[in-house]
Amino acid sequence: MFAWLPRKEKNLTKKQLSELTGITQADLSKIENGNANPSLNTLLKLAKGLGKKLQVSLV
Repeated sequence: MFAWLPRKEKNLTKKQLSELTGITQADLSKIENGNANPSLNTLLKLAKGLGKKLQVSLV
């Protein structure tokens, strides 16, 4: 999906991102592989852990 690219840009392992966000490594793997549909809350945790803003657009 999308999460691995910012994680790699920050040179973070899944374990490190898991510790920053409170999202399990297993769930991070599912998100990165496109095998999960993360909730808005999970996306917010990811954005915060990666130092990014989350933008949602309804068009």
